[in-house]
Amino acid sequence: MPAPYKPDDQQLRDRRDVGSRVYSLRLQANLTQEQLGEHTRMDRRTVGRLENGLIAPTLDQLSSIARTFGVPLWRLFRDG
Repeated sequence: MPAPYKPDDQQLRDRRDVGSRVYSLRLQANLTQEQLGEHTRMDRRTVGRLENGLIAPTLDQLSSIARTFGVPLWRLFRDG
């Protein structure tokens, strides 16, 4: 049986960076985690875990988040 997948340090930093940007955008939009979850079809706990870098969001989730905030998808990966 193969060893379980473990992200490396850079992947963990990337998760935290994306989560931090989602958090900032959510605050700017004056939304709660629950409200963002309703817009993106995720539960509040998933939004919180994503914002804290504990999970790697899917492309579909990121796309939905970007649409909710009216920003291009790349904005979740870098500031600007």
